[in-house]
Amino acid sequence: MKDKLDDIYQEVFADAIDYMQTYNVQQVAATYMAIAMRLYKTHLEDGDYEEMIKTALETEVKPYKKTYH
Repeated sequence: MKDKLDDIYQEVFADAIDYMQTYNVQQVAATYMAIAMRLYKTHLEDGDYEEMIKTALETEVKPYKKTYH
């Protein structure tokens, strides 16, 4: 499962980098966020969705090194 998750992550991230050649990073990120939120909202029960949002807000993430531009 981890290998499949890593594969799709790399593919989608590569697409995001390609999109950033045409669109600014905020547009690309906002689009991915909107898609993700809609997918989660569609496939999770309301309580699970709220818990996922809470977890996302509370989880610290490290920024990428800006080598993708």
